[in-house]
Amino acid sequence: MVNGARSVAVVSLVLLILGASPPAPADQREDKAETEEVSLPPTLITEGATPATEVEGTFTISRSRTETAYGFGVSSLRYAPLPSFGIKLVVPVGVRDPRDSEPTVAGMGDVSVMLKYAPLLLPAQQFALAGGVALTFPTGSERRDLGGQLAVAPFLAVGKRLGPFSLQADIGYRWQLNRPRPIEPEEEGAEAVRTHKAHGVTANLTGTYSSLRWLDVLLELNTVTLLHRGEPLSERVQLYLTPGVSVEPAAGWNLRAGIHVPVTSAREVDWSLIVILTKGF
Repeated sequence: MVNGARSVAVVSLVLLILGASPPAPADQREDKAETEEVSLPPTLITEGATPATEVEGTFTISRSRTETAYGFGVSSLRYAPLPSFGIKLVVPVGVRDPRDSEPTVAGMGDVSVMLKYAPLLLPAQQFALAGGVALTFPTGSERRDLGGQLAVAPFLAVGKRLGPFSLQADIGYRWQLNRPRPIEPEEEGAEAVRTHKAHGVTANLTGTYSSLRWLDVLLELNTVTLLHRGEPLSERVQLYLTPGVSVEPAAGWNLRAGIHVPVTSAREVDWSLIVILTKGF
């Protein structure tokens, strides 16, 4: 729990630092009319602070000690009827290929709906602060390890552009609401093992450098801290780095890719490849 608390404290401090943007000079305030919106570059894992209307497709490959997992398809639909409010629908589809003799399984995962509200949008300072909640529904098969969780996850997100550089961060807490199914015993006649509800903290920080109008170079720092009992990684901070690039091949389109790699011994995956294609409207 100490490590988890430290992670939360560090990210909270980062959020405060990012939020403490200095007042804009007079000439910048006069040019406010020329800057109509907060423009922040897209990220790979970090949740952005600005709602948007777009369709997003994702392809991922993840490798762990026990399996190789693939994810693909239309990963999310976002709709922002107002600049400060947005809705996001995520429909995941995955394939699990165990490294032992178990069969490969595929199917839909847990569908989620996210509501995001940005009460603070400052175009002149290119600063945004948002909060929201994501609701996950148990549409995936729990028996085949494709999901099966009913969960709620409130979060905060912040972003600030500094010329060609930008910083974005988020922090969230996820609770599982339904009780997991018992684990069937390997020995006949033994009692099934009841597992605890999953919950934990996630925190992410992204730095982006826009070297060209159509090209961004980004680096993400991602953390996960599981807190539920019975989990081998409980109360151990998992730290990952995700370097990547983002390009705009045409107006309204964005293609980005990155490699997600752990830097701590506490890890759920050995590496992941993430490719995201977005069409904005």
